[in-house]
Amino acid sequence: MKTKFAFLYITVCFISFLTPSCVDEQFTTDPSAVLSFSCDTLSFDTVFTNVPSRTVSFFIYNKNDKALKITSARLAKGSESYFRFNLDGRIPPSTNFLQNIEIKAKDSLFVFVELTVDPNDSDFPVFYKDSMVFVTNGQTQDVKLITYGQDAIVFNGKSLTENTTLTAVRPYLIFNYLHIVEGKTLTLEPGARLFFHDKANLIIDGNLISDGTLEKPVVMRTDRFDRLPDVDKTPYDYMPGQWGGVYLQNSKGSHLLNHTFIRGCNLGVVIVGTHAEKPTLTVKNSVLHSMTQYGLYAQNAKVIVENTEISNCGTSCLYLLGGESYVVHSTLANYYMWGQRKSETLVISNYILDGNLLYLYPVTSSVIENSIVFGNQSKEILLHKDTFTNAMYNVLISNTLIKSKRLDDAEFHNITWARSQNTTAQGVADTVFVNTSIDKIAETGYYNFQLDAKSIARSKANTAVAGRYPIDLLGKSRLRDGAPDLGAYEK
Repeated sequence: MKTKFAFLYITVCFISFLTPSCVDEQFTTDPSAVLSFSCDTLSFDTVFTNVPSRTVSFFIYNKNDKALKITSARLAKGSESYFRFNLDGRIPPSTNFLQNIEIKAKDSLFVFVELTVDPNDSDFPVFYKDSMVFVTNGQTQDVKLITYGQDAIVFNGKSLTENTTLTAVRPYLIFNYLHIVEGKTLTLEPGARLFFHDKANLIIDGNLISDGTLEKPVVMRTDRFDRLPDVDKTPYDYMPGQWGGVYLQNSKGSHLLNHTFIRGCNLGVVIVGTHAEKPTLTVKNSVLHSMTQYGLYAQNAKVIVENTEISNCGTSCLYLLGGESYVVHSTLANYYMWGQRKSETLVISNYILDGNLLYLYPVTSSVIENSIVFGNQSKEILLHKDTFTNAMYNVLISNTLIKSKRLDDAEFHNITWARSQNTTAQGVADTVFVNTSIDKIAETGYYNFQLDAKSIARSKANTAVAGRYPIDLLGKSRLRDGAPDLGAYEK
């Protein structure tokens, strides 16, 4: 017996006080008078087994001059179907069969369809199909229904109390949270895929080792596979706020993100230590993209970011509050479009002012080099240093492209400042990336923060530093032409 889930009741009501009763409606029985549909195939994105799908709809049209009576509407597989439907507010019994549906001349009806797929005991997606069959005036018509069902390992509010390894064999579907206790390590093998439901979080009170490869990255993303109903058909996968985030909250923790893609959440990665104990995090060859707030927020931590893109965040891509940090050959690019952005792309701070209370977070060392700090605001960097005390603020930024008017702070050395911010010439623009928009996604592709052929970031890197990082985020050599580029990507 297949498990049935509560169906989303969507009722379309047509109420009119000005038209005659349907008793006066004239129906045609002409076999040539049939239905029309808004599509011939209704395609669902991949769905996880045992999890109800999103609701998809299509229209039935009567383009004839007289009313039609649909003799029957049914699912071809009847009670054995994984699909469910609601036709103009009418929900069929378990047989998935309705009779005698009226549709007025030049009118239309909604059909809403959902499905829930049973587990298939397969490591790979399995193809499923059915059809909605309509009989009108003796003529049979259908709309095909297709989807792929994927078995997943489900964690729902799960706390792991032993060292645990997640593999690439099957995806992991996470509701509420997945947690690892203090003293234990969660290891994500190359190709591991973690799909998070709305507001779900990865909470690390122990250690996190996410160690992907170029060919098999670790992916953390939403469990939604569908797209926005906008003109660009934007994937929900790339929208911010689709799930919670990754919280590294053990002040003694040691963490690695290598070839790891994290996208579409509220807070990307948050790591918090104390003045006495600083957790460590190395992020390399990774992409943190599309967050409602921060891409990476580090407070009193030791952070290394190399060969990494952090992009499109509603607050800052990288916020460093106290601690130690080293950022090299990384691209911080912020063209966030889902609301008004609250801060600069990169912030390095040694204090927080809360009302009249000043809290100090000494920056013992923060080095940024051979990187890019850019976006769609006029100023994309903030050195937030306390001027009333002698709190440590040991910062060096060199050989980096920065979107800002020229700043004379002692922390800056050999900076490429945005030309458009430092000239009075008309028509001066900064060409940096391949694509900084989601408009016309079918024609131009999604955001692409690789370097444009005419990018002002080309050939500006410190060669000695680049020699320590000879391969870029995509596996390309930085040293082949003797003039390495800034940022995570070599042109």
